[in-house]
Amino acid sequence: MSAMKFYKPFKQNGVATIAILLFVGVAISVAVFGAFRAVEGSQSQAMTFHAQTQAQRKAWAGVDITSKYLSSLSSDNLEILIEALPSKSDSELPQQKLNAEIEDENIQLYIYKEEVDDDVFVYAEITGEAAKNTKAHATSTIEAVFEMQRSSEPEASSCSVNRTAVMRGVTNLTGGGTDFLSGDTLSDIAVEGSLTLGASSKSGISGCASGDVTMSGGGIKDNATLLVGGEFKVDSMSQPNNASVWARDINIGNTGNGDYNFLRAGAYTTTILDKNGIVIGTGDVGGKLITDSTNSSLPWISGTLIPTKNIPFVIEMDTGGRLLVDLSEAIIDELSGFVTGQKYEVLEGEGSLPSTLRFEASNISGGSINIYSLNVNQLWGHSIFADGYGANYNTVLSNGDFIMGAGDIGTLVGGGNLTASKGGCSSSSNCWNTPNLASTSEIAGLFNVPSYSGSVGLKNLTQQVSYLSPGLPGIPFCDTRVEQVVAEDFKASANYIFEEIGAKRQLTIQHVTLSDGTELDGVYDLLTEDLRSFNGQPFLTCGWGNNHCFRGYNVWELDGLSAFPPGVAWFDSSLKINGVSSNNAVSGIGKDLLNTLITVGDVELTSSGHGDIIAPNFDVVALCQGNIIPTNLCNQSGELVGDDNSGLSIANSAIVSEESLSVAGWSMSGHVTLGGGITTTGAKVIINGGLVVGSNKDGSTTVGQGGLEVNTQNLSEDQLQTSCTNDNGTNESSGIQLKRSSPIWTRYL
Repeated sequence: MSAMKFYKPFKQNGVATIAILLFVGVAISVAVFGAFRAVEGSQSQAMTFHAQTQAQRKAWAGVDITSKYLSSLSSDNLEILIEALPSKSDSELPQQKLNAEIEDENIQLYIYKEEVDDDVFVYAEITGEAAKNTKAHATSTIEAVFEMQRSSEPEASSCSVNRTAVMRGVTNLTGGGTDFLSGDTLSDIAVEGSLTLGASSKSGISGCASGDVTMSGGGIKDNATLLVGGEFKVDSMSQPNNASVWARDINIGNTGNGDYNFLRAGAYTTTILDKNGIVIGTGDVGGKLITDSTNSSLPWISGTLIPTKNIPFVIEMDTGGRLLVDLSEAIIDELSGFVTGQKYEVLEGEGSLPSTLRFEASNISGGSINIYSLNVNQLWGHSIFADGYGANYNTVLSNGDFIMGAGDIGTLVGGGNLTASKGGCSSSSNCWNTPNLASTSEIAGLFNVPSYSGSVGLKNLTQQVSYLSPGLPGIPFCDTRVEQVVAEDFKASANYIFEEIGAKRQLTIQHVTLSDGTELDGVYDLLTEDLRSFNGQPFLTCGWGNNHCFRGYNVWELDGLSAFPPGVAWFDSSLKINGVSSNNAVSGIGKDLLNTLITVGDVELTSSGHGDIIAPNFDVVALCQGNIIPTNLCNQSGELVGDDNSGLSIANSAIVSEESLSVAGWSMSGHVTLGGGITTTGAKVIINGGLVVGSNKDGSTTVGQGGLEVNTQNLSEDQLQTSCTNDNGTNESSGIQLKRSSPIWTRYL
């Protein structure tokens, strides 16, 4: 049967018949004619040749043609067909069936569909005719039902790395040389939980953390922004240059001088309502109160809120779900506080937002800033204590009381009182060590000097200004959402599958040839077959020499590797690499391994002598022009696969594990994605790629004395692609398939 031609459906108005011919100009192939003759021949022996019998035979031939046609379609073409078919439940069903023409003018076919959960049933009504234009004219119609099923297998797709490191779990960085280096479009880190930079750490960071950040070493990178969902606390750190910190609370204290672009803290505790005043959830939201909506005393903490558009925030829904809300393009009525046009994503559970929202503040969440003498372009919080001498704050937005030592302020807007903590007065006109205001400023409360009981004025300051409140910036959300690691998802892309089945250790090789064209695909017994070489080409050897691998007690332990083939290697449990003497399987790379290592269990890389792990796509010549060639990674021209030679995205990774990584002093070129935690010991561990920790469960990040360097700044756009199941972390269908070629049932109509 030749290929059938599909024609794009035309949009119809009203209830006109859909004039789409999905099966047009079908030339029935020799195979179909053979099937037809077989049906005709077998039936002819048992039936008389009257017209009705001939019509029935034509109808059954149409069933056979339809079966063969559906079986020949790819998953994508089946999707196109299903999309075009009308539904069985359509109100105009008799007029909405699609007429699919077959070249045999005595066979007519009409088709439609019924969808049930993930299954689709295709109904085909085939009518056979015989003895047209005679008194013996007869027809026979058969309804055949075919079942389609959407596959539950996840389809690996490509996701771009957007953080140099994502660490989900308690993160302690104590190594002396820890660093995170990002390209222009990436920020350094995203931590789900708390982050501690230990006493010996020289780490510099930027990025975000959902919990507290404690600095007792290291610092914030120059010009970097650190977003903190909890408290940012400094015991000691190197002094930053033009850094920005946005947190729930900030406690820098008297830890030295520093230069900050901004320090921001605090939000309003709010109840979120729909347009009818029905409560739908709660959240900590930044913004500014409507002036005539509050009855609280100074400082204002309650009333109708005009929410911030500057950062997204989380709403805890009364239904139990958590939604991330973005108001950057929303329309906000500043007189009523009604909000429309919001965007949101579901973080947990289920839930949706009504078209109109209103935010009612009842208290303050965070907002405490404790500093000493700093240079800050913008200082914004609720309760600000800025003690010390010689400070310089260009803009101060204090929602509540502002206590300051001696120093300069450009402009102050305060919703409470201003207190000069270092000041003194002998009279209302003779004071010292009070703030110097360079520009016109206003506060809702009073200016006072603690050692003086009388009223005191301050140049450029207006006190007791009615309806004055600068609002609060909000509390930043740290997005640490990542794909779960499911090793099974990548098994089909692997070149070497190491697994134990029925106490038998075996290696499945797929998509691999030697440079002379010899195909290596097959299943090999690791305990009995000699895999040290193929046709004289070194392949898999261990023992610091030319011994077999995986014949010892430990299942997947590579001890003293001297040959390991290039490509994607998959292991059904934990993997340990205990030294590499050389890699004779790949020319020109010394002791390096040219692999993506995918494991169901843990990965341990010991400190025994070794080279580096290099992701396959990171050395195209060694991968595609060597003696062992993974054909799913390389094309026939000796380059990476893909129209733009970008390569298979999984081959940009060095390690993908459902569990944890323990590593002592290795360098890896390629991304490292872990379902569990990471522990580094010994010399510095270097990852020239992205790092994800705890994608399956909270995994601790513990960096030893040697330190950890994660560096994405030199990667190309192609190399920044990494395999994922899909963008939202759930396994989606990989397409629709015909469950079986024959119909699940048939009947005469």
